[in-house]
Amino acid sequence: MKKLGNLILPDSLQWIDRHITSPVNQTFTQTLAGTPVVFSSKVTGHSITLAATGDTTWLDLAAADQLKEMADQQGAVFTLIWEELSFNVIFRHHEPPALSLTPLWPNHNQFTGTISLTCI
Repeated sequence: MKKLGNLILPDSLQWIDRHITSPVNQTFTQTLAGTPVVFSSKVTGHSITLAATGDTTWLDLAAADQLKEMADQQGAVFTLIWEELSFNVIFRHHEPPALSLTPLWPNHNQFTGTISLTCI
């Protein structure tokens, strides 16, 4: 099952950056003499981007409206259940748009797009 908050998500929804990871922040500089200076730290949160593509997954109007309501809540934390995994997430407003949905056709009630989350 795939679920965000109380919204059951389509089984065909894709987690497109699931296997893209950067668990370490690192800065690299050199001294005037050319000696490398490296600082690193562990990243605690990671991005989760869910995609509904036109070929495989559509979100209906009720789901699109519920996602918009969720994304509009400042600072709200939601539980994302993705098959056997569970995460606490927020919408990724620091990398807009946090929610991007487009109707399949003008004035149509089926949508494709992305849901951008950050695991906290």
